[in-house]
Amino acid sequence: MNIKLGLLTIFLLASSITIFSQTPSCKSLHNGSFKIFDKDAGNTYIKRTDNVQTETNEKMGFEMTFDVKWVDDCTYELRPKKLIKGDPAMFGDGKGVLTTKIKTINETNYIAETTSNFSDQTLTFVVKIIK
Repeated sequence: MNIKLGLLTIFLLASSITIFSQTPSCKSLHNGSFKIFDKDAGNTYIKRTDNVQTETNEKMGFEMTFDVKWVDDCTYELRPKKLIKGDPAMFGDGKGVLTTKIKTINETNYIAETTSNFSDQTLTFVVKIIK
């Protein structure tokens, strides 16, 4: 009987951990530090608050800030705010809008899909959660 009781205890403990552990929500990504790796571009580091995002990439030699506007819990728009360093062509004319939708989230990263008002291209990438 002790073996059955022990197995039951382990089963209940494992079940409760599964039930009570939650996947992070989109809201948990509104603020924090993140990293995107691209084999050509290298690492892009992102620091986001509710309304400002700073992106830095040493390999490409840029740092810039964006205004962040949350459309809903999982979708945000980025508008160029300031080029701190780098090629001015990266900043564009300042009228660009990037729209990012958070598609899936787990404990270590999320999948984002980005579109813009200046291209028909849709980019999908993995963003590592640094926090």
